[in-house]
Amino acid sequence: MQKILILKNMMTYKFSGHETFVCKQFWLKKGYDLIESGKLFSDDSAVVELGVGRNMVISIRFWMKSFGLIDDNDQLTKLKQVK
Repeated sequence: MQKILILKNMMTYKFSGHETFVCKQFWLKKGYDLIESGKLFSDDSAVVELGVGRNMVISIRFWMKSFGLIDDNDQLTKLKQVK
């Protein structure tokens, strides 16, 4: 009985958001293609276009910004022009 009471008082932690996803193979390419086609990560169709879940769409946007491929307005930066 005492074990049950202890478990009820314990806090539970959940991890969510883009921080839990490492940058996956082809995510940057998919994100680039999405922006290049004139669509946005906030579009309802982004899940279908990218072929990933809603949380992963947020993560792809995060990684695109982290690598300097898009700015705060989700516009492609000059870095994308480097060949």
